[in-house]
Amino acid sequence: MRYIVTGAGGFIGSFLCEQLRREGHEVVRIFRSLPAYAADSAGAYEDIAADVLSDDFPGLRLGGDAVIHLAAANDIVSKDGREGIKLSLIGTKNVLDFAVNNGIPQMIFFSTIQVLGSELQGLITETSAVRPENDYAANHAVAELYTEMYARKGLLRAVSIRPTNVYGHFASPTINRWSLVPACFCREAFFNKTITIRSSGKQRRNFVSVESVAKATSAVLANFPASYDALNLGSPFHMTILEAAQCVKQVHDEMYPDPVQLLVQGDEPQQENRFEICLRKLEDRYGFKEHLGAEDFRKEIRLIFLSLDRLAH
Repeated sequence: MRYIVTGAGGFIGSFLCEQLRREGHEVVRIFRSLPAYAADSAGAYEDIAADVLSDDFPGLRLGGDAVIHLAAANDIVSKDGREGIKLSLIGTKNVLDFAVNNGIPQMIFFSTIQVLGSELQGLITETSAVRPENDYAANHAVAELYTEMYARKGLLRAVSIRPTNVYGHFASPTINRWSLVPACFCREAFFNKTITIRSSGKQRRNFVSVESVAKATSAVLANFPASYDALNLGSPFHMTILEAAQCVKQVHDEMYPDPVQLLVQGDEPQQENRFEICLRKLEDRYGFKEHLGAEDFRKEIRLIFLSLDRLAH
C-alpha cells in the first residue's frame, strides 16, 4: 500500500512513518520544508515539501491508497487562536480536497481526546458529547466535522482518531514537543534539577505511547470503515500529573547523582477527575489491544533523559 503522511516530521508522524515502512508499505512524507535528515533516508521514503495552507496544495498531483493527516495545530500553535483555526480548519479542508482531487479513497485525521472535554469524567466512549473547552480542542472538533462531511457525501472514507496524552521519546532531535508530559518534566529536571507543577497535580490523565499510536493507526488502515468513524485511542494506563512528575523524579534520581526537587505550587483542582477510556471499539472493530503500562512509561522517560544527554554533549 502507498500512504501519504502530512506532518511527517512531527512527534507522531515520525514514528508512524517508520512503522508503516517497517511493514513494507510505500510512504510519502510531506513536510512544510524538507528537514536536513530527509537526505539521509537512502530512498526509504518519498519526501515532498508542501504547505497544507497553500492555495496550491489541493492541486498537488500525488496518488496513494490513504492520506494520514497530522499537520493540524498542536497545543502550542493553538495558543494563537487565529493560527490554530487556520491550520486545523483550512489546512484540513485543503488535505481533504487534495485527497478527493487525486482519487485517494481513504483519509485519517488526527484529532484529540480533548474534543470531549479537558477534565474528563466517567466512562468515555465515542458517543460521548463533543464539548471542547479551549481553542486547541475546538479547532480539532471543527476539522472533525469537515472530515465527517466529506465522508457523508461519499467523497472518501474517513476516520478521526482522538488520541489521549501521547508520550514517548522523540524520533528526531528536530522535534520540539517539550510541552508534553512527561517530556516537559524531564527537561526541567535535567537542566534545573527541579520539577515544577503550577497546580495541585491532581488532574488525572490517560497515557498512550507514541509507538502504540503508530501501531493502532496501522490497524485502522487494515480495517478501514465503509464511510466514517470517530475513534478514541487510549490505553488502560492512567495517572495524575503529580504521579507522572514523581515518576520522572524517581527515574532521574536513579540515573543521575544530584536529586531533583519536586515543587507543587497550586491547590487546584482539589479533587481528582475519575474517568475511563472505553477501548472496546479499538479492540473489537480494529483489532488492536494496548498492553503497555507503568514500566513502559518509565522506559520512555529513561530514553528521553538519554536524548537530553546527547543534546547536552
